[in-house]
Amino acid sequence: MRSKWDTMKKLSVEKIEHPGFLEFVCTGDHVPEDWEELVDLIYQECQRTGKNGVLVNGMSLSSVMDNMTRYRVGLLVAEKFGPSYKAAALMPREHINFFWETVAHNRGAKVRAASDRDTLVAWLSEQD
Repeated sequence: MRSKWDTMKKLSVEKIEHPGFLEFVCTGDHVPEDWEELVDLIYQECQRTGKNGVLVNGMSLSSVMDNMTRYRVGLLVAEKFGPSYKAAALMPREHINFFWETVAHNRGAKVRAASDRDTLVAWLSEQD
């Protein structure tokens, strides 16, 4: 199942519902508010579908997230998802600095960032 949201200021997001997880394909440019709204939308979709695994696919983003936004996203992911959900970020290798992952992980969230889709999908499929 695919659906698209057009409420973001700049970010374009498409949701794909896989059997074991939800995927959110993000393209284009973005502003910090887009990421905050996306975390809320992802949480709502997890609640609605009963799925506890999320893959945010940012391989087609046109700009890199700044560190202040990474910090805010890490806080929000930990606050919303806690240890009950797994959140994976698929990003180009040069976009990954593990900051949002460290912030979220230090607050009890199960998160992972990588540039290899298969690695992240396998991690989302693992039983805890």
